[in-house]
Amino acid sequence: MIDAVCDAIRERILGGQLDPEEVLYEQATADLYGVSRPTAKAAIDRLVSSGLLRRSANKSARVPRLTEEDVHDLYVSRLMLESQAVAHLAEQRLDPVAAKKALAEFDQAVKEGSVQGIVRSDIAFHYAFVERLGSPRVLRMYDSIIGEAHLCMVVKQTHHLLGPRVIAREHREIYGAVVAGDAATAQAKLAKHLNRSENVIRSHFRETDTSR
Repeated sequence: MIDAVCDAIRERILGGQLDPEEVLYEQATADLYGVSRPTAKAAIDRLVSSGLLRRSANKSARVPRLTEEDVHDLYVSRLMLESQAVAHLAEQRLDPVAAKKALAEFDQAVKEGSVQGIVRSDIAFHYAFVERLGSPRVLRMYDSIIGEAHLCMVVKQTHHLLGPRVIAREHREIYGAVVAGDAATAQAKLAKHLNRSENVIRSHFRETDTSR
């Protein structure tokens, strides 16, 4: 039941039904989904841990409003973890099979025009490399930032900041370098891909702040 509530809230956030700064009260969440308050609390706590929600001391959880500085820090963190992941997989000739599946799902989501599908498969592609390492500790670190990565990708797609076909091409270049065992190229392609995403999102945030 916790998983179901967690998934339902996640879909509302990623679908834009919950705006930045919107508060999620435990009892109201319990009433909305017809579950106990402890179940609602556990689901909210899980989303706080993943970064999709934030909660300060003695406050209810709320949907975060990311800043340009947040985006920069997130992408620096992602590059550090993901760059080491793709290099290790390439050097060890470990094929991240889940990444190949994510490529196909991304293409299908583009055909369907599904923003949520594009975001979900984009996350799945990057997640596959870190997960394939087989390190629970590294995966826990990655899990702690993946929620904010979701939020960034939603911004990128809903505001048409970077075309999905460009993303798909760059994903294939990264995956191709990994399976070919070319660690240096995989890292270079990944860095170019993440830097491009960071730049367009930060530029959007700057423009949004200026227009306020």
